[in-house]
Amino acid sequence: MNTRRSRNAGLGVAACLVLVLGGCGADATSPDDAPGSSPAATGSAGSPSPSAGTADGEADRNADGESGGGPGGSGAATTGDSDSSVAGDAGDEAPDPPGDGDGDGASPGTEGPPAPEAPVTGLAELLPPADPAPLVTSPLPRAASARGRLVRRFPAALRPTRSAAVQSSSVSPSGDRLQVGLVASTALSASQVLLAYRTRLARRGLVETAAPPAVAGSQAAAFRRGGSIVTVTVTPRGSGATYSLHASLRAGRG
Repeated sequence: MNTRRSRNAGLGVAACLVLVLGGCGADATSPDDAPGSSPAATGSAGSPSPSAGTADGEADRNADGESGGGPGGSGAATTGDSDSSVAGDAGDEAPDPPGDGDGDGASPGTEGPPAPEAPVTGLAELLPPADPAPLVTSPLPRAASARGRLVRRFPAALRPTRSAAVQSSSVSPSGDRLQVGLVASTALSASQVLLAYRTRLARRGLVETAAPPAVAGSQAAAFRRGGSIVTVTVTPRGSGATYSLHASLRAGRG
């Protein structure tokens, strides 16, 4: 009886030892069973998984792209600057839109009608400045008259036209004035005679005034400068003309 109890007790102790040893063995971790040795465990808990690495890389690249620090960001920034520069240059070189002109509304390259020239009121406006010298000076010449020639000291501004034949001439002083007379014939027409005297007298500062009365078929012109007056009357004769000149000239002051 005692022997059976002892055997049963020994079996119980052995069973307990087996259980204890088995439990310790289950709790103990061998080097081969360490965390991370399993592929699944390694992928999930150990080193970063491929998907996690890809996400991190994309995040890094996005961050670099936004900051412009990485290669991708630098390239994007350079391209943007280049595009902006090209766009700016294109804007600077763009031609003006049609219709833009000067302030007067004319389009570029289009000229308006020329401004009308001021009307010419006298021959003196077309000639050089007039000679201010007096037409006659003191002392005045003595009274004289002649046929077929000019008297001495006949005023130079009133001399006959070219190729004219003098029929008569005269001078007569009266105070500070000199009366002058001339009759001549010429091969020039009436208009040419008047043009010759208009040009000569305008150079001496005489201005043409209203034409005096003339006989039928004749033309007349009158000129004035200060107190001096000159009148020329021309009558056609054949292919030429005859003309008479009368003047009252003030000495010294003209």
